Amino acid sequence: MKIIEIEWCSPEYQSALELRHDVLRGPLGLKLTAEELDGEHAQLHFAVMDKDEVVATLVARPESSGVVQFRQMAVRPDQQRSGKGTELLKHCEEKIREKGFSEIHLNARQTCLPFYEKLGYQPIGDEFEEVTLKHQKMVKKLS
Repeated sequence: MKIIEIEWCSPEYQSALELRHDVLRGPLGLKLTAEELDGEHAQLHFAVMDKDEVVATLVARPESSGVVQFRQMAVRPDQQRSGKGTELLKHCEEKIREKGFSEIHLNARQTCLPFYEKLGYQPIGDEFEEVTLKHQKMVKKLS
């Protein structure tokens, strides 16, 4: 297993897009739209590679000076609960810290709250609906 930053429109990026669709949108009968993908060239893309396969992915979108949003985290179903998601998140936190960011926020599905809380993310505000599911905004300050 290795964690890499992947380039926009690379073969790994295309594999990550497929994984994001298969895990996050397909089960809901939704597709990633052109509007949702607009601007991804300026975002940071990370992947967990197992041999030559993308088994987990995460997108980091710089929001403002010091703040980044983590979005579209997906782990292949047969790799969930293996620690790969945790390792990916920790790796991404370190990489964005190195790039000068001091705060992360994300919109977590309600079913994923315990995962993020265990890693130091704090819920803020009220829950809301996004892509037909209940979500909670969460934040983490980097030290």
